[in-house]
Parts: sequence; structure tokens; C-alpha cells
Amino acid sequence: MKEFWKSEGLGILFTAALGSFGHFAYDLSKENILVALFCPVNESTWEHLKLLFFPFLLFSLLRLFFSEKKSPVFATSIFSGVAAGLLFIPEAFYALLLMFGFHSLPTDIAIFLLSVVFSFAVCYLVQFRKAPGFKGLSILFLLILTGLFFIFTFAPPDTPLFQNPVTKGYGIQAL
Repeated sequence: MKEFWKSEGLGILFTAALGSFGHFAYDLSKENILVALFCPVNESTWEHLKLLFFPFLLFSLLRLFFSEKKSPVFATSIFSGVAAGLLFIPEAFYALLLMFGFHSLPTDIAIFLLSVVFSFAVCYLVQFRKAPGFKGLSILFLLILTGLFFIFTFAPPDTPLFQNPVTKGYGIQAL
């Protein structure tokens, strides 16, 4: 466990801090379109997945760039970790919403922080437990996810995951 916190602790702090700042970045940028690609533009669950995805991906790229040891399963571990966190957020959010009929800011923050820790835990397990690597496929899936975040910012599907619960709108037009 000590090894996990030593290797992943900085990533958890970086992702949690940058993700938390990202929640406010679009408004602080005066609704800059470039910022909209990477930060939530409304209160939908989908848009809030950006708070995990982009900081996690940025930290992973920085780690890859500055790391002297290159793991053969690095791309697979990154995709596995971020995918696990991205699945955890809506599952936890909607499960709690179904059980209690409402959600609260402290619960939403806890779900985000748990998803960050969960993402890095999965990443760590895949990378250091010698799981099989699927580098090309993992990079392709990360690129597809990035593209989906960009596209759905402006043209999201008409489903509850993408609906702003405050305005009942979708995407950047939901404001």
C-alpha cells in the first residue's frame, strides 16, 4: 500500500486539484470555447466526467514524458484507470440518486474524489501487476473518448446523462 501512495499520490493530488479548478474554469474564462472543450460547460453528469478525464490524461502524459522507465503496458494502464473512473462516476451518482431521491454537493465531491483514487488504483494494478498490454487499442480508445468529449460539448445526445439538471438543456447551449 505504501508503494501505491508513493507512486500514485502525486497523480491523485494533481488530478483532484486540477479537476476541482476545472469545475469553475469555463465561467472564469468568460465562456471561452477552447476551455469548453476541456472543462464542464453545464451541470450534466457527462460534462462533469471532464473533471476526471482531462487532468488524469494530462498527468499521465507528463509522467510518460518525464519518466525514465517506460512500462510496456503504460497506455493500457492509463485507459483502464480512466475508464474505471469514468464508469464509477455515473454509476455512483445515479445509484445514490435512486436510493435517496436527491444528491448533494458533499456527495458529488466525494464521488469525484473516490473516482480519482479508483482510477489511479486501477492504473497502478494494471501497470505493476504485469497485465497484458493493448497499446494500440488503448491509445485508440483514449483518442475516441477525447473526440467524444469535444463533440458532445456542442452536440450531445438527448439523454439524461447529457442533460443539465438546472436548465434542462443539453451541451453548451444548455446555459
